[in-house]
Amino acid sequence: MSDMPLAPAAVVIQYPVGDFDHWKGTFDAHEADRIEAGFLGHHINRAESDPNSLAVFLAVGDVDKAKAYATSDKVKALMQEAGVMGQAEVTWVTPVAEDVVWDRELPAVMVIHTVADFDAWLAGYLSPEADEMRKSAGIIGHAANQGVENPLLALVYHQAESFDAVRALTSSDELRHVMKDAGVTSEPEFSYHTGGWGKFYQ
Repeated sequence: MSDMPLAPAAVVIQYPVGDFDHWKGTFDAHEADRIEAGFLGHHINRAESDPNSLAVFLAVGDVDKAKAYATSDKVKALMQEAGVMGQAEVTWVTPVAEDVVWDRELPAVMVIHTVADFDAWLAGYLSPEADEMRKSAGIIGHAANQGVENPLLALVYHQAESFDAVRALTSSDELRHVMKDAGVTSEPEFSYHTGGWGKFYQ
């Protein structure tokens, strides 16, 4: 599990690439630039249905510097060089809980929904009952994040040893009841990934 303290902020960037290995080589080659721009680490997710469709989680220490770098002409050129296709979808979040396995690739699900009261939802998410439900379902790593633009948005990440375990949780009536009791106000969006290739910069 991660022993990294919660980052002050993070960004999830989603986009398709032409070839993962080519993209990863370009991404790795510019790690020093990200460190200088205030990033603390990364965790990469490849969609189960299309391994060239990525969701990259970047922990951020300095939001202003990171945003300036992310929107710079240099990064636009790097993304083109790396084979990024189409417009990136960018979601800025505040990490509120993190107990993720960073050192190997694992099946995972990203869940996005809105809630009536984020603090009340988080208390339920962190409760012993919810933790026991996750463990009994085979979830071995998890994280929760709060949206920045929409503070009622929750972005949750769950890891397991198999996609069967992940899907068993997301399709369970128990999870639906827990979500309802926690004040989830929108239909959850589930996306399935192989997550890993993580690294702390400091």
